[in-house]
Amino acid sequence: MEKWNLPAGAKARLGKGCIIRIRFSPDGTRLAVGGSIGVWIYDVQTGEELNLFIGHVGWVFSVSFSPDGHMIVSGSSDNTIRLWDISTGKLVRTLTGHKGSVSSVSFSRDGHMIVSGSSDNTVCLWDTNTGKLLSTLTGHTADVKSVSFSPDGNTVVSGSSDNTVCLWDTNTGKLLSTLTGHTADVKSVSFSPDGNTVVSGSWDNTIRLWDARTGELIRKITGHTDNVSSVSFSPDSNTIVSGSSDGTIRLWKARTGKLIITLTGDMGTVYSVSFSPDGRTIVSGSSDGTVRLWGTNTGQLIRTLIGHTGAVNSVSFGPDGRMLVSGSGDGTILIWELEP
Repeated sequence: MEKWNLPAGAKARLGKGCIIRIRFSPDGTRLAVGGSIGVWIYDVQTGEELNLFIGHVGWVFSVSFSPDGHMIVSGSSDNTIRLWDISTGKLVRTLTGHKGSVSSVSFSRDGHMIVSGSSDNTVCLWDTNTGKLLSTLTGHTADVKSVSFSPDGNTVVSGSSDNTVCLWDTNTGKLLSTLTGHTADVKSVSFSPDGNTVVSGSWDNTIRLWDARTGELIRKITGHTDNVSSVSFSPDSNTIVSGSSDGTIRLWKARTGKLIITLTGDMGTVYSVSFSPDGRTIVSGSSDGTVRLWGTNTGQLIRTLIGHTGAVNSVSFGPDGRMLVSGSGDGTILIWELEP
């Protein structure tokens, strides 16, 4: 096979395509990069291209490593999910069943199941070892934008363009609760690390906190003046960070919903926000092409990382917090080594 799956007669592949999603391997040595070409695998230390997984005939919207780091799952606009072996680069299996683009995929913490969300309005659960479709979870009436397992793997949360958040039992496939209250698309959902709470961010400019067991609304958080595109819990579950089209990042107390601080800086739309593993730093990616680091306790801008020439769609810390990766619509991936 030609290197990087080059078409017959081609000498080199110079473009990497638009970058949609980036994920570190659990041990921090590899990067999986999903985009318009396929899934690139990189060595974090050297930046070397190790492999290119192709087979999807559409854009790769979501990628995730298995907990043991041996496999990658990818979801695509071609309506399929694919499992890849990291060591061999071979396709393990293709999971079919969705009738629309697969926007979000993730492994359960034990690696035994995969959850996927699609524009066909469904959430699907799959057996990782066999590829068997375990359950098709129906109840949403519009695109499913975000899906996530609870830490114990017994529940899945999904957010949809139908303005709702749903909780599902992974053992039975039954709908546990439909969480209503948002008045626009729910773009981002996740469980707190302790598994007790679900956070959702919506294009109605609000964030909502829900009891993960009962589905009851704990509180509605307001303050952003435009779409909330990304929300995330701190590692200790005590703080929430949100990024918005209003050009701000906000920190909130999870227990009370009280605004701690608003981070500003002419960033344009903030597409991605995330805490460092120790919770002391926040990273943001914005439409102005910058990656910014902020102190969690002070709200101070620590550093602005410049190098992209397009919007930064995805940012993530490595497992040890010493590396940072960013991906952009300019087709580049940048790896940053942070000072101790």
